Amino acid sequence: MPRLSPKENLLRAIRYDDPEWVPRCNEPTMVGIAYEGNFRVACWTDAWGTHWETTRDDMVPFPKGHPLPSLDALAEFAFPDPDVMFVLSEDAKSCLARAEKEDQLIFGQQTYLLFERAWALMGMEAFMEAFYTHPEEMHELLGRITDYNIRIFERYMEAGCHGVSFSEDLGAQRSLMISPDLWRRFFMPQYARAFEPVKRAGGLINFHSCGCVQDIVDDLVALGVDILNPIQARANDLAMLKRVAHGRMALQGGVDTQHLLMLGTPDEVAIEVRRLIDLLAPGGGYIIGPDQGMPFPPANLQALWRTAAEYGRYDAPHLREQRAPACRQTP
Repeated sequence: MPRLSPKENLLRAIRYDDPEWVPRCNEPTMVGIAYEGNFRVACWTDAWGTHWETTRDDMVPFPKGHPLPSLDALAEFAFPDPDVMFVLSEDAKSCLARAEKEDQLIFGQQTYLLFERAWALMGMEAFMEAFYTHPEEMHELLGRITDYNIRIFERYMEAGCHGVSFSEDLGAQRSLMISPDLWRRFFMPQYARAFEPVKRAGGLINFHSCGCVQDIVDDLVALGVDILNPIQARANDLAMLKRVAHGRMALQGGVDTQHLLMLGTPDEVAIEVRRLIDLLAPGGGYIIGPDQGMPFPPANLQALWRTAAEYGRYDAPHLREQRAPACRQTP
């Protein structure tokens, strides 16, 4: 019998504090809720004025209509009121009320946090140009978006969430979409502002970015990020991520979707899962799962979860003797 509940085991893994097994993304421990104006899987126009379009019923929509194509018009742009926007559904309230009984961690979700929100407002080309043509206005835009996010995060913590999660895709396949220096100058100070009320309340920061983010992992640690997901396998040096994050930030994901889970065999999946556990799990700090969400072949997904459950035990010889240098002090 396990000596820890899945929730306590997950928290110990995040803290590098002697977990019993490698947590799995299919465990019903991390649960997300969102306020009603946050996102829709539909063709719609959101409160920011961004128009979203979807081409398939099983795919998320993509921003196609951009209400702020030039920062020359920033002074006239109407930002939404976060207190008006923040309305929790009855289902979300019930989820919060059941959290303790069901031994779950509840994360308040924010779709399109800062980098993504800004380019959705402007369009990617205009957004990229504005760092050089309108740097002061870009700082102002990012600050105003962050003001909105701060209040949303405060409301989530006031509602009883254990942390926040958000989408913020920063990486392409081989690098960040902007230089690390540009990211540090324009974005890092705003993240610090946004995360402060969450950290002050003892909450967890679950930072989602697809693509190559390895050049800013140290910065994410410095910002107090608790979990980085989904550590895309073919876009990052996973061994380097482990070295940099070890003892300081947990990593989630890492199982290759592009070639392995979609096109491989169950035996190949099992081999890769064991390799990843050997690489990323020693000492804690790893939550295993796919590095993208896709309609996977069921046999491959079953091989992932079965192998992870069998091989990802910290009392097994391949993990037992490898300990973290220090425990993290997170909630």
